[in-house]
Amino acid sequence: MAKHLAPSQQKPEKKSQAREKVLPKLVHFRLGRRKKHYERSFELFEIVPVLAAVLLFLLAWLMPVVGWPKILAYGISSLAAAFTLIRRTLLRILNRKLPDEDPLVLIAVILAFCLKEYAAGTFALILYRFSELVQAYMLARSDRGMDVLRVILPEKARIDGEYGLEERVPEAVQEGDLLLVMAGEVFPVDGEVIEGSSEIDLSPLSMQEETRNVTLGSHVLSGAVNKTGDLRIRAERSFEDSAAARLIASFTESDEHDSYMEQQISKYASLYTPCILALAILIGLVPAIITHNWNAGLRRMIILFLISSPGALLLSVPMSYLGALVCAVRHGVLVRGKDRIELLAKVKTMVFGKTGTITDGKYVITDVFPHGVTERELLTVAAAAESFSVHPIADALKRAAGWTPEIAQGVMEVEEIPGKGISAFIEGRHVYVGNAALMEEHGVWCAQPTRSGAAIHVSVENEYWGHLLMSDKVREAAYDAVEDLRAQGVDNMVMLTGDVLSVTRNLAASLNFDMVRAELSAEGKLSAIRYLQRGKGERTAIAYVGDGIHDEEIFEAADLGIVIDALEKRRAMDAADLSLLNGDIRLIPTVRKIASAAYWIAVQNILVICATKMILLLLGAVGVMPILLAAGLDCLAGILASLNTLRIFLIER
Repeated sequence: MAKHLAPSQQKPEKKSQAREKVLPKLVHFRLGRRKKHYERSFELFEIVPVLAAVLLFLLAWLMPVVGWPKILAYGISSLAAAFTLIRRTLLRILNRKLPDEDPLVLIAVILAFCLKEYAAGTFALILYRFSELVQAYMLARSDRGMDVLRVILPEKARIDGEYGLEERVPEAVQEGDLLLVMAGEVFPVDGEVIEGSSEIDLSPLSMQEETRNVTLGSHVLSGAVNKTGDLRIRAERSFEDSAAARLIASFTESDEHDSYMEQQISKYASLYTPCILALAILIGLVPAIITHNWNAGLRRMIILFLISSPGALLLSVPMSYLGALVCAVRHGVLVRGKDRIELLAKVKTMVFGKTGTITDGKYVITDVFPHGVTERELLTVAAAAESFSVHPIADALKRAAGWTPEIAQGVMEVEEIPGKGISAFIEGRHVYVGNAALMEEHGVWCAQPTRSGAAIHVSVENEYWGHLLMSDKVREAAYDAVEDLRAQGVDNMVMLTGDVLSVTRNLAASLNFDMVRAELSAEGKLSAIRYLQRGKGERTAIAYVGDGIHDEEIFEAADLGIVIDALEKRRAMDAADLSLLNGDIRLIPTVRKIASAAYWIAVQNILVICATKMILLLLGAVGVMPILLAAGLDCLAGILASLNTLRIFLIER
């Protein structure tokens, strides 16, 4: 039956507010505890007045005549350069807010004109605006990290609705809708394949070459690319709640979390401009009134007013950390805020889970030891009890038993016991599947394994049925990742696992871990993290790296929670501070190196700007600093700090 578009759906709908939340257009940063908005925009109506001011300044400077024509040219040039400052001041007044440092800069230019320093005053104002534009450009450049993620947002969705195939914007898709996704198109929402088979490309999401074959019953993620065949899917989530939109939302919201360094700088900056104003009156206006030497007093005031802006200082830290966020997302790592970048640079203890973290989490059964039953009975009961679990061990058991939906029939009252195993009723019989601690807790005797491997014991009605030995493979480059972290200054490497000590000890020794705790429940891991927290240094941090299964409380207890293979682990991504979208454990030292670089670049920027302003303040106070040189050095310090942040991208490469 031919499909057709409904008359009301001939034209695509306008983009809804949902997409505007996901794709913010303005570079706007909120700084400090008081949430003062310090805006720097790099737009045409900001650039044109400055260019006009430069041309008018050159015209006035080269003008062969003197007198009013030259003064008028300088005045018009100053007005063009001051356009944004006047506009910002008026907007603050209209919004019933106290003006910031912009009026002081304008007053400095007016005072320079009063002293007949027309060229110096005009050029100082142009330099001030040029420095602001450079900072705005750097902020805009940091925001370009969005471009890496924008490609995962589709422009349309084909909904199989009441009128046939309706081409709509993805925001219109609701949970349960049926969609057609053709070869070469991007999946608009997360869904389940109900017809067709294809190969899909996950690299736009994971930032790593990754393809997967999907068929009936497979799950797909929004942002992935359908490569080979047409698919019909059922939407499992709305657009806003799907993988692509959530990834972008996590990235765009990251600038809302101020780091400790930003908070301290904001406190200082909130006092800087009032102190400069008071100091200018004290060392400029008061002596001039007493000595009647207005020329020297006004020059001191001009210099202090010109260096009254804390903008370069306020933006030096977030620019560095935002650059680090962009570099991280290019590698497929989402960092939940600038404050986490700072914490990552201070990590001295790195705690790893074992299964799914150091190892790939793909268990295989190496031996089966039944006790009074057949191997088939032991495997079938274990797989049935684990039917509804998402743990990697459950997957291995179901594969070994040749799992079919019929095996799960009769399974009731399933309870997953974190760190121990599963309790379930199968056809009325109480079954436990788990480690030796679970058996001991319920008074069930169990055999001691005689070979290496993780032992999974099974009991039915408190009668021991045997055990299975399982093993999983160490992740590629796990050793290199641990050693790279150690070379970066991470002093303490710890492994926490629920596996038996005999298995874990050898693995920890081969990877050069400093400490290992085995046979831990989820509560035991949480207690170990809290113990490490009590013994850590004052200015250090502890990070926990896990696979995200039952790790939410542990992520919260650690200073930093890092989840690996996070793409389809929604709850873990919400709880973690860093999310590795793929399974490359080498990304942890890579991102820490970027974070450390960002931290020290921020420190360098603060030192350069503060030192420059202090020197200008002292020399200006004693009256030995020319106006033009003061403006030039202050501008240069801000520009150098902005350019210094580019080194983050060089380090990334």
